[in-house]
Amino acid sequence: MRKQSQINRAIEHLKSYNDAASRIQVEVLEMKRSESWVFNQYVRDVPEDERNETLFYAARDAAQFLAGKIGISAICPDLEDEPEEEEEETITLSLSEYKKLLLRLERVERRLGLRVGDVAPAPRKDISEAPDELIGQADACRLIGCAKTTIKQWANKGLITRYQKGYNVYYSRRELLGSSVVRDYKESKSNKG
Repeated sequence: MRKQSQINRAIEHLKSYNDAASRIQVEVLEMKRSESWVFNQYVRDVPEDERNETLFYAARDAAQFLAGKIGISAICPDLEDEPEEEEEETITLSLSEYKKLLLRLERVERRLGLRVGDVAPAPRKDISEAPDELIGQADACRLIGCAKTTIKQWANKGLITRYQKGYNVYYSRRELLGSSVVRDYKESKSNKG
């Protein structure tokens, strides 16, 4: 539905034309008639030999303008259409829904490595600095339930510590289980299932 100011603008302009079609359009706009009312008034309830197509189409165009289907230039050719204003949609959330949404967003950001500042980056270490309980990369992936690319990305971003000896890569089982990125990943997988 059009704003009243837009309707008033069209009515004032149509009144200046002072012809039969414009008077019909003014009536439709002032009475806020629908397209179905116009159809019934000018087509269905009128004998075929008495129908006036010009008046019907003028009234229909006014009803379509009211409904927001066409711009003002369709009924007042010498006026330009105003740019459409985008309506802002408001969504209301409860505090608990909002907090859940924030937690979910934080998990996604950590998984994507966007919140590196929030997670203390773990430096790459030589195997000589490693604790005793090291596991290979394949075992670490099985423990977490992730792909090798995922664990490599975490290590490259410094989110988990990887220990290297030559070409072999190892992870500390204790450090993996204590890592917030691993906990979030496992929790998100368990929530899906």
